[in-house]
Amino acid sequence: MIVSIEELSRREVINVETAARVGFVSDMDLNTETGEVTALLVRSPGGLFRSPPPVRVLFRDVIRIGEETVLVSKVSPAPPPPPRRSLLGLLGK
Repeated sequence: MIVSIEELSRREVINVETAARVGFVSDMDLNTETGEVTALLVRSPGGLFRSPPPVRVLFRDVIRIGEETVLVSKVSPAPPPPPRRSLLGLLGK
């Protein structure tokens, strides 16, 4: 089965160990040397002012990708994004 990130983002991620809804796929980690997906980043629906940080699902923990859901065995907090550098910082100012 070939699935695009757009199609994956419409599928709900379920943790089979806890039967909890984790959220929806928002991004992927990709090994650029091998072309393999190493992890899915999953974002749960946000609240009124702030959404919770995404969680990371290692691709080896994905049990099954179905028509409407992605079943996983384990989730962990996603690492923080790298600090952003301003354009002025890149210019040395």
